[in-house]
Amino acid sequence: MREECLDNSMSIDVAEDFMRRAEEYLVVARVSFERGFYNAAAVNAEIAAQLSIKALLIKLGIEPPRTHNIRSLLGLVANQLGGSAGEEIRAFVSGNRRELIILEDSRSLGQYGMPSVDRDRAEIALRIAESIIELVRRLWSL
Repeated sequence: MREECLDNSMSIDVAEDFMRRAEEYLVVARVSFERGFYNAAAVNAEIAAQLSIKALLIKLGIEPPRTHNIRSLLGLVANQLGGSAGEEIRAFVSGNRRELIILEDSRSLGQYGMPSVDRDRAEIALRIAESIIELVRRLWSL
């Protein structure tokens, strides 16, 4: 996979915009969950997680690939950062594999799937999205 490098001055503004959007989607996911809108909660959680990872990639000067695969995006960040940060990401992915798969499936299941996303899956999607955004925030200053 070829990674496009971005203009650094522009990438900071774009990265910060993506991060703001991620946080907005996370708020919507939380509100949706509280209201019992589990499909909307799961879809918005997935979007929030994906945007936060893409924000970090942009901040690192890498144009994010057009994929919704959270684990692939995290792997790309891990490879880009390397060292202890890369190992932290790999450990996160390894330790949360089941939850990450549920999150990745949430977008298509929440939009088009039968049956709908239930409370348990929506809660897992929301919690792992929150964990991903916390991880991105820790890595943001590197």
